Amino acid sequence: MLSGMLPQTEMAGTDSGTTTAEGVPQIVATEDVLGGDPRIEGTRIGVSHVYRRYVDGDDTPEEVAAGYDISVAAVHAALAYAFGNPRQMREIEARDRAAYEEADRLTPEDV
Repeated sequence: MLSGMLPQTEMAGTDSGTTTAEGVPQIVATEDVLGGDPRIEGTRIGVSHVYRRYVDGDDTPEEVAAGYDISVAAVHAALAYAFGNPRQMREIEARDRAAYEEADRLTPEDV
């Protein structure tokens, strides 16, 4: 699985180290954020969140970027990761769906 930052060729001269030489944000995964799911570095925006809005919500990359207040480049980085790792995206979606169904099952009817 993904751990830390994906390989990159060269870092831009930024203090945060969150962009490549081309200015594209990195996709990272750390166990303490989003349960280790891949996300856009410096945010809690998961690749799966971006992917779902693009695929299921029919949003354009620009609409996704505006909705999350991130760059279009960050959206494209997340989508590239998602399309390059379809099995992982299906696993995340299945796990999220199961958690939602369990929460729904445990929620009292009158809430």
